[in-house]
Amino acid sequence: MNSVGFSGKILSALALVVTLSACSSGSGFSPRSWVSGGTDPKAEQETLEKFAPVAVCPDVQVRDGTQMLAVFDKGKEGDFSAVRFQGTIRKFARECHTDASGTTTIKVGVAGRLLAGPNGAVGAATLPVRVVMVRNGDEVLYSKLYPQNITIAPGAAAADWDFVAPDLVVTGDKSQGNFVIYVGFDESKDKKKK
Repeated sequence: MNSVGFSGKILSALALVVTLSACSSGSGFSPRSWVSGGTDPKAEQETLEKFAPVAVCPDVQVRDGTQMLAVFDKGKEGDFSAVRFQGTIRKFARECHTDASGTTTIKVGVAGRLLAGPNGAVGAATLPVRVVMVRNGDEVLYSKLYPQNITIAPGAAAADWDFVAPDLVVTGDKSQGNFVIYVGFDESKDKKKK
């Protein structure tokens, strides 16, 4: 390739760069107005909140020993030949959002399955699912029981269930530390835990 052809290509490329930079700098366009959808202060504030960094978004774990629950025939609790249903937790997830004040709202989704027992029971069962959020290992910030009423229809061997706990909140003043959200079945009779 000769040097004149090569120089011409470089000059053409430079002219294109100069033209594009002139277009973007003198047209009133700015990345800020583009992201906010305009110069409307309300829209700009909503955009800033929407894309604000999340202060807290804990991992979700199943507490050891609480992933499965056997539901026995009445009066035969502990007799594994009399298991009517077995509940399982199969999936869990969380979604976190921090607002302009620094408060983080967390939604926790839990899903599972209710299986018929060895005798192929059908009908309804209530599975007591608890969601707990702790900070630094022992400070309980949230604990709530979510009873799940599930029915296995005649002719079916199982039924799926799921729910979302929408109201876990961490205020800005408590957003530092190590957080964990636990989910699991809770058969305890302690009503104070609700």
